[in-house]
Amino acid sequence: MSGSLTPLVVIPIVLVLGVLFQSQLSKNFDYECGNCGTRFSPSAVAAALAPHRFGGFKLLRCPNCGKITWAAAARKQ
Repeated sequence: MSGSLTPLVVIPIVLVLGVLFQSQLSKNFDYECGNCGTRFSPSAVAAALAPHRFGGFKLLRCPNCGKITWAAAARKQ
């Protein structure tokens, strides 16, 4: 494979694997809004592409209050 084609193949594969991994995680975790405390499950694509930081936080838009906040991962009950 040519060196110039490598990113065209690798990037989509990494994105698909990230979405698949996130969809498996979403079966076990919800996220809790840092503003209003609502628990919600983002789509696998939104969760996979959202910026994140250590401690299980992702920068997501809350479906209840509409704010973009650092939402904490919370195990589903």
